[in-house]
Amino acid sequence: MTIKMMVRLFIALMLATLVACTTLTTKPVKPTVELINVIPLNISLTEQKLRFNLRVSNPNNFELPVESINFIARFNDADIASGKNTKMTIIPANGEGTLTLDVTAGIDRLANTLKTLLEGQTLNLDYELAGTVAIKNWATPIPFDVTGAMDPKSGNDT
Repeated sequence: MTIKMMVRLFIALMLATLVACTTLTTKPVKPTVELINVIPLNISLTEQKLRFNLRVSNPNNFELPVESINFIARFNDADIASGKNTKMTIIPANGEGTLTLDVTAGIDRLANTLKTLLEGQTLNLDYELAGTVAIKNWATPIPFDVTGAMDPKSGNDT
């Protein structure tokens, strides 16, 4: 092999390495998750169906393909519901998207919270929604923890 061929091979390998490096996905910056509202869907004697609407803000300059979201919902420090949503959602680069999570909670989990609200002991419903977001082609789920207070009459954040 001549020196000229070795130089060409070296340059070709360097170019291939550079191209490979540019195709690697950079670690995503943690998206911001906000609770838009919670809507009661159905009430029975044994369970309550709730819809959580979340706003996800993507601070990255690339879109985030959300594969799944695992979560636990707490109201006034009581675990109310948990679940997983596996509907693929694309959050645009430097933009926002909405995720809708429908869950079923046992009425026994809601009993103390409902009692407190009905007795007028609190005007706001403290909530926490914690979990992880799994991004396609990214091995590690991204954690999130959203807390706030909600006006139970409107279902919106206060």
